[in-house]
Amino acid sequence: MSIAFVFPGQGSHRAGSLEPWAGHPALEVLDEVSDGIGRDVRALTEDPTAGGRTADAQPAILASSLVAWRALADAGVAPQLVAGHSLGEYTAAIAAGAMTVRDGAAVVAARGAAMADACEANPGTMAAVVKLAPDAVEVLVDRIDGLVVANDNAPGQVVVAGPPDAVGAVASQARDAGGRALPLDVEGAFHSAAMAPAVPRVAEMLERTGVADPTVPLVSGASVTERIAADGIATDLQAGILSPVRWREVQLALAAHGVTDLVEVGPGGVLSGLAKRTVPDVTVHRVEGPEHLDALLSALTSASSGPRA
Repeated sequence: MSIAFVFPGQGSHRAGSLEPWAGHPALEVLDEVSDGIGRDVRALTEDPTAGGRTADAQPAILASSLVAWRALADAGVAPQLVAGHSLGEYTAAIAAGAMTVRDGAAVVAARGAAMADACEANPGTMAAVVKLAPDAVEVLVDRIDGLVVANDNAPGQVVVAGPPDAVGAVASQARDAGGRALPLDVEGAFHSAAMAPAVPRVAEMLERTGVADPTVPLVSGASVTERIAADGIATDLQAGILSPVRWREVQLALAAHGVTDLVEVGPGGVLSGLAKRTVPDVTVHRVEGPEHLDALLSALTSASSGPRA
């Protein structure tokens, strides 16, 4: 059995996601997150409007994911590989031991604020193009000035980003090609050149906090490379602000590394759905609350004691 932890990105904010963990020792990690971001992260996790604000959504999702991760660690569940979708790659770096919780939270707070400012300076938006292969989406992107592929998430789901008029133009062309373009409720054109002003601020914070060699390998969404050294992780964390998230390839890479069980650690369940479509032979779990943790522990115990049904 080989386990990979994967951590969700910005669209996974769920207000009240920590309520099921009430009284659990894993909540102590929130003090470290709050120290890192310089404010009470608990309030952000409870705010139903935080998901629409980049500067608030990113530390809130980080916090919820880290509570689930700490609970897994306390239960003795350890991954052989980690990965994260966009923001989730920073959570993965913490889980891999490349950054402390406090330092990682400080970097995420800087990233969220810098990206929010970039959204204001360079207005843009995003849309999910579904029912089309990545190559077909690339054809559409090549036809529309300013449009880029932002996330290659799974077979039949590619997210594009760009100025509002460019993203608006993809709707009719996707329909003509047999697909659909679904607008996303986001502040800006993430993973595009519009985010360029955020890169120096994140790079400065990473330099200030430092990145260490991980104790668990991290498969990067920016490079689809298994990172085992600090320099590679730091490079990919910066590159991932502008470059597309190659999540479909990351999932395939995890499977190629022999991962048998993929655990989505944090709120939303988005990555679990993508994994079931992309790597159907891998057993997919999610840990968003204690009941999911109990189910995972039971499943892992059954799997280790005999053949799976």
